[in-house]
Amino acid sequence: MNVRPYEPRDIPTIARLFTETVRSIDTAEYSSDQLAAWAPDPPDMEHWRRRLSERIVFVAEHRAEIVGFATFEPDGHLDHMYVHRRFQRQGVALALFRCIEKEAISRGITRISTEASITACPFFESVGFRFIASQEIEHGGISFTNFRMEKFLWR
Repeated sequence: MNVRPYEPRDIPTIARLFTETVRSIDTAEYSSDQLAAWAPDPPDMEHWRRRLSERIVFVAEHRAEIVGFATFEPDGHLDHMYVHRRFQRQGVALALFRCIEKEAISRGITRISTEASITACPFFESVGFRFIASQEIEHGGISFTNFRMEKFLWR
């Protein structure tokens, strides 16, 4: 597996990976209405173009196929971390997170924060995040529960 910075040509693949992952991995924790609001199909490419242009983005590839991605903001906020359903529990998220961690440290960031889905909480706990609070958020008029989490980085 290779982790690299994203390129604008990756946008359609990243958007599709996000939609397919949310709609297949999070089905036990979220309703079909929540999944449809969270990950519209088809994805809005302009939304993804804007969102990715404002973040530090890494993609994980396996045999030249993008199998995961993570986005990170300069203030230490980890916004997205998604792994294709066929590559779950194979070290992809950990490899992406290690790149985010390294990037944060190189920028002098001492705290990474995220809002984790119910599904993602165990992963974030496994890499040292701590729970701050649960919260209700809204996408497309639909309410969701997610969890604010943080990890402090020590050099």
